[in-house]
Amino acid sequence: MGTFRIIKGDITKCRADAIVNAANPSLLGGGGVDGAIHRAAGPELLEECRTLNGCRPGEAKITKGYRLPADYVIHTPGPVYRGGNCGEEQILASCYRNSLKLAACYERNTVAFPSISTGIYGYPVSLAAKTAVREILTFLHTQSTVREVVMVCFDEETKKAYEEAYQEIGQTEFMIRKAGEADLADIQKLMETTVAYMENPDWFYEDGKEFLETCVKEEENAGFAVIARTKQEGIPAGCFLVEIPGDVPYNLGNDLGFSKEQLLLSAHMDTAAVAPLYRGHHLQDRMMEVCEEEMKKRGMRYLLATVHPDNPYSLSNVQKRGYGIRATKEKYGRSLRHILCKEI
Repeated sequence: MGTFRIIKGDITKCRADAIVNAANPSLLGGGGVDGAIHRAAGPELLEECRTLNGCRPGEAKITKGYRLPADYVIHTPGPVYRGGNCGEEQILASCYRNSLKLAACYERNTVAFPSISTGIYGYPVSLAAKTAVREILTFLHTQSTVREVVMVCFDEETKKAYEEAYQEIGQTEFMIRKAGEADLADIQKLMETTVAYMENPDWFYEDGKEFLETCVKEEENAGFAVIARTKQEGIPAGCFLVEIPGDVPYNLGNDLGFSKEQLLLSAHMDTAAVAPLYRGHHLQDRMMEVCEEEMKKRGMRYLLATVHPDNPYSLSNVQKRGYGIRATKEKYGRSLRHILCKEI
């Protein structure tokens, strides 16, 4: 994982590989951080920005840094805050996510951000800080190109808000256990939230929600669920569903040429969901550990999982636990999936 720092300072003087500009959609300069970056970079920056044809809120585009200490400037327009019910949080999250993706694409190791949208766009800094820290920590946990992200705050009040967000999000402790019927409503809501914030909804297998009730009730020993909650408030942070299919056609072992004996000893690591606020805590990995211990108790030998090829978060977590890709096939409504297996 890379490092995350929060400082008070002037982003135009940062010697990062890339700095992020809280731009307006025209990309032609403005007030606040946007204007300061254009002034420090010189007129060449505006000339290059004229060729980019603007940028939609939440997206990001890159230019040279010109007279700035930074090699590149990543421009991302943040959302105007309209009360919080107009998709502002999703757009703001996309600003950070897309800026970091662009930095990684250009192989930039260090990136400096301002506090996006908390100036004239009116986004409450306490809320914006939580979104920013969540997205930055998630990115740093799931890739290796960007090694350091610095949040450059304009004043002490902003810096304090980001430090508090980091302490709340970055240092949360969790309790992970088997779920019961009392957890059903929380897990259902958690799954809905997870899908809403996914970059690609195809990563999530919708039928897992239908299987949930069976898991929490352990009907006919068909499977079970694990839930992660924050220790202090008991907030649902993640869940994992496990299915024990037996000798049936949809057992993933059939795709790997398993014998009947192997099919009876296999379980599906079926559906994982982690609340956006708690990404970056390796919760999927930690929940899988609890699931695997339960499988050992039940005499299961083969643990199978499917991951969408474009979902780096889940794929990385599963492979770290020793699951190897054994096949890649169309599954679940002809959507491509890696089939991974671990023998215990």
